Amino acid sequence: MADIKYLKVFVDPGHGGWDPGATNGTLKEKDLTLVIGKHVRDRLKALGATTQMSRETDIALGTDKAADLKARTTASNNFGASIFVSVHINSGGGTGLETWKHDNSSRYTGDLATAVQKRMVASLGLPDRKVKSAPSGRNGDNIYVIDPANNKAWAVLAEVGFIDHATDKEKLQSSQFLKDAGYAIADGINSFVNTLPPIE
Repeated sequence: MADIKYLKVFVDPGHGGWDPGATNGTLKEKDLTLVIGKHVRDRLKALGATTQMSRETDIALGTDKAADLKARTTASNNFGASIFVSVHINSGGGTGLETWKHDNSSRYTGDLATAVQKRMVASLGLPDRKVKSAPSGRNGDNIYVIDPANNKAWAVLAEVGFIDHATDKEKLQSSQFLKDAGYAIADGINSFVNTLPPIE
């Protein structure tokens, strides 16, 4: 069994700065992902992991979308991350939780996505929308930060509820829910690590 203290985990709160992400009134995805991301980091550090965040304040990492996304994966690669988790809030009329992996990702990445999704569903009281794969599950639309062509880590993206759904929105306005979401993602990562062969 591996120990998370031997691994580096990169935590990526989605959006930021000029890019608010999905919005609903005054509620902005970029603010929610930052709060959740900090809870992911804090929980991982408490478990013994070495962590780095793509951002710790309301900033963008690039002047446009392409530069911003590249900066996130470059930072993770330079950090030497074994695991990368990007935190997002969904929109588009659904409800619930989903975790994304890439079509070209390894079996380990699939196991990581499954572990994160399982822990979120067990902890957060929202419907299970399952693990999904990009770009095949997005009508050919790629997710840059989890593409193995760009990211050397086992990389997944967690979508924590829908900002435009009444039930999900109510939960997303609860500071306890945001903390629970961060801890669930971190605990999912840790449970995945515990399935790996020993690392020293």
